[in-house]
Amino acid sequence: MSIIALLGWLGAGFLTICSLPQGIKVIKEGTSRGLSRAFMWLWFLGELLTFTYICVGNFSWPLFANYATNLTLSVILLKYYYFPVVNYEKTE
Repeated sequence: MSIIALLGWLGAGFLTICSLPQGIKVIKEGTSRGLSRAFMWLWFLGELLTFTYICVGNFSWPLFANYATNLTLSVILLKYYYFPVVNYEKTE
């Protein structure tokens, strides 16, 4: 494995790992309401578009692994945002 390929795998691994704590937290809490809706949609769309670009035009296994994992996690965050497991009652 070349140094460049190793750097690609390490970078993709770190980017994938950095989103896991948030995904685990959201699943444990049953909601992602603490996150900005704009952030989640922009992250999802960025992941989706880049994943499409990698699959169609410029394939790379490290990037594929990174974007496939992050795309999955962004879908999980959106699911818990719109369909939380916990119920919120307004307290005023």
